[in-house]
Amino acid sequence: MSHTLRFARFDPTPCNFPAPKVPLLARQGAWGEGGPDSVFLDGRSAFYSRGRYALKAALQALGYGPGDVLLVPSYHCRTMLDPALELRGQVELFSLTPFLTPRLDLLENRVLRASRPVKALLLPHYFGFPQQLAPVLALCQRHGIALIEDCSHAFFGQTELGPVGSVGDYAIASPYKFFPSADGGLVRANAAQPLPSGPGRRAWKQEAAAALALARLRLGGVGEAPLPPLADAPAAQPLPPPALEPETETPALSCHYQPEQADLAGLAASRWVMMHADRAHLAERRRAHYRDWLARVAPLPRCRPLFTGLPEGVVPYMFPLLLEDCETDFYRLKQQGMPLWRWDEQALSNCEVASTYRKHLVHLPCHQGLSPAQMDWMGQLLVRVLGA
Repeated sequence: MSHTLRFARFDPTPCNFPAPKVPLLARQGAWGEGGPDSVFLDGRSAFYSRGRYALKAALQALGYGPGDVLLVPSYHCRTMLDPALELRGQVELFSLTPFLTPRLDLLENRVLRASRPVKALLLPHYFGFPQQLAPVLALCQRHGIALIEDCSHAFFGQTELGPVGSVGDYAIASPYKFFPSADGGLVRANAAQPLPSGPGRRAWKQEAAAALALARLRLGGVGEAPLPPLADAPAAQPLPPPALEPETETPALSCHYQPEQADLAGLAASRWVMMHADRAHLAERRRAHYRDWLARVAPLPRCRPLFTGLPEGVVPYMFPLLLEDCETDFYRLKQQGMPLWRWDEQALSNCEVASTYRKHLVHLPCHQGLSPAQMDWMGQLLVRVLGA
């Protein structure tokens, strides 16, 4: 039987939040050659429709199944657990520091105390900031554990041991989080591991629609939706009804994981976008928007950036911001159409960082498709809500 976990979930249905007024992911792109390199562009990866299904392929290639343990960080997206649950394995959580690095003082003890021998450890490069891999890799080698690099947030970048995605036994990536593509999930084999055979099914109707959308994108791009005027005093407006916050004990898969799509190939148009996008433009704009966010939030009360610097070579996925008052400010921002995400459905653990970040850490867009007007609109909304 699958290992049973207890989940906390934030259900915003009663709040009736409006749709985000600015895209959370890139819809625009520039075409060209050059820019930062990535091991995921060398053609030695299997191309799935989503990273979650690429992770399932990596686990299957490792022989993961009933009775096996996958170690996952306590702060996680729900779909990071789904592949292991579908394969009827056990998921166990390890603790993190406030900067989302593994608590190395606790990690080895976690391995030794696992209910069964650990088959694999999943380590994300959160928000595009590469982890220090050497100590984790050494621990995995001591205990015969496969290391899976989760590069869903870090398509580019360097660790102290090499490019992100080149160090673990397997690496997975989600190119649609960096490129203006409709889908895409990659799995790469390293360290003489066999590459999964790849997805066996294509969705031809979606392929045709994606090809047409790509042609329109290359001809003229996607029009920018007009931005609504900002409310003069968002703090004076009544808060919406509270969200539902159930806790459940279930090994069931999340609503974002569809087992019947696990063997679906990524779209040919998505692969074309990934291979032909101007990576220099992508990296430059994402880094510029991240620095812009740092300057905008610096004077604001009740919030602070998770990472206050932007090291050379880091191509950020999102801008992570900690809200002091997640019960009011999050609602105010969502009420006004602010584009932000949270990982607020998580398996419960005794990690204080994960418990806090589940609702306090929001993810703001910093992608290359943002216009100056959109950045100004979002920045002014932050000032009106957080500066009140």
